[in-house]
Amino acid sequence: MKRIFTPLFLFMCMTSGAQTYFTTGYSASVPLQKMAQNINPVHSFHLGIYRQLPGKLSRIQAGVETSWGLYASENRRQTFRFDNGDVTEVGVNYNSNAVQTNLLMRVMLNQGKKITPYLIGKAGYSMFYSNVFVEDPLSADACRALEQENIISDGTITGAYGAGATLDFSLFSKKARKFRQQIDIGIQHVRGGNIDYINTKRLYDANNPPTDSEGKPLMVNFINASTQRIHEHQVAEVFTSPLRLLEFRISYIFKF
Repeated sequence: MKRIFTPLFLFMCMTSGAQTYFTTGYSASVPLQKMAQNINPVHSFHLGIYRQLPGKLSRIQAGVETSWGLYASENRRQTFRFDNGDVTEVGVNYNSNAVQTNLLMRVMLNQGKKITPYLIGKAGYSMFYSNVFVEDPLSADACRALEQENIISDGTITGAYGAGATLDFSLFSKKARKFRQQIDIGIQHVRGGNIDYINTKRLYDANNPPTDSEGKPLMVNFINASTQRIHEHQVAEVFTSPLRLLEFRISYIFKF
């Protein structure tokens, strides 16, 4: 991450006299291709800061943004059966998230107008991680998980391209100062390398795991309170596919 932020810091120092913009907002990233079979859309909150280049390059804005998103949050009752006939029913909590950090550059196509279309390009890093928490059983004699919390994470370098438009607040209110605040609406196509993630779109019962799936089982160790025997049970599947997302976003922009 230092390789991303060090050149950005130097860029900010070199352009200290340029106009600075702060942006924050919401985005919904729809998975595409193989990833669409396995996960739901990623709902994210993003923050960013960028600057307008000086002189003849004033149509270009460059900066950095980061986002945190959620694509699964679910509690499922799972029944685990053991070799000696014992049965344990507990809740399993699934939480899956995505974090993205990007350097960005966008070209304003109609500068100085209340409605300004633009083209945008990004390069950065995306990480998907999941937390699987197995609750304790109500009975003290029941089998319980040795690893209540199982975290899987993976990341990939990503690139994105897209288009959008900024709408000046003066379009909606005569009292608003021109080009001080804006609404940004855009769409971007995000691409990255292969990434591992939990299949949260199709969760199966622990006693009936799929037999023809391409996914790799995510296993958790359980211990029998009476015999101290350890058993292994599947709680989810891990899939691998290229990162492909179509991102829709709306943001608020404030110029310092």
